[in-house]
Amino acid sequence: MTKSSNKECPESCKNITWQLNHSIIHDSYVKLIKDLERKPTYSEVSKDCSLSINTIKKHIDTLKFNPLKHPLRILSDGVLMSIVESAKNGSSASQKLWMQLCEGWTEKQVIEHEGEINVKDVRKKLIDKLSDGIRTDNK
Repeated sequence: MTKSSNKECPESCKNITWQLNHSIIHDSYVKLIKDLERKPTYSEVSKDCSLSINTIKKHIDTLKFNPLKHPLRILSDGVLMSIVESAKNGSSASQKLWMQLCEGWTEKQVIEHEGEINVKDVRKKLIDKLSDGIRTDNK
């Protein structure tokens, strides 16, 4: 799609085109990684998709998987779907991972303490430490 045709195309048409291109790029990226056994270049994806290098770059740049900014993040959808399938098939590790990633679940951690803490002693040591710091600053 050229820039002049972009102006004539309504916003809904642009969104459909973007989604279609995004899907084509995703499928190509996955295929090329399997075939090449490495991350493909923009040029390789462009040739495989029959889309311009600029289009490839724009789509790759718009992918978000923060805080990581990794070129293979385009594969995240496929990885999540693999986790879902594995979880459905009974993998407890995948079920746990799904709950952590998508539901925000965390395991409860219990910390056990032995002995007692004498709050008066801790308070006195803290005050002494602060007092020593003030004295050395004033010298």
